[in-house]
Amino acid sequence: MFKQITAALDGSPNSIKALDYAAHIASQDNATLQIISVIEPLPVIYGGASTAAYNEANQSVMEKNYQKIQTEQRARLKKQYPKLKITTIIKEGRPSTKITESSLDSDLIVIGHRGHGGVRNWILGSVAKQIVDQCTAPVLVVKDPDYCQA
Repeated sequence: MFKQITAALDGSPNSIKALDYAAHIASQDNATLQIISVIEPLPVIYGGASTAAYNEANQSVMEKNYQKIQTEQRARLKKQYPKLKITTIIKEGRPSTKITESSLDSDLIVIGHRGHGGVRNWILGSVAKQIVDQCTAPVLVVKDPDYCQA
């Protein structure tokens, strides 16, 4: 049924849980699993020439961290699903936009949801909600049970 499944990974426990769902589905359908991580740019701080250098250094550190997380998760999934085809990408920008753009060829998008509700969610918006609103492909949102209300 699925040929390509995209899973968003930021290293949080719930994104790893969502990745596990995506890997399981992909292995059943012999689909390719695309793992995407998105580095959200730091806000521009007007503090002179050193600000640009700081932001660039921070982006480099974030990219290395995401490469490490993706490598670890890929190795873990390969042990569990040896025949699973996995690709990884790291993008820079707004997470919902980059995940949506990178999922155009995907039949399913799997993303974790941390359940940060209330005012924070109202002001900032949820990446999961933005993806659901922007995508035409089916989206599986894996919620953190600690934040689910009975």
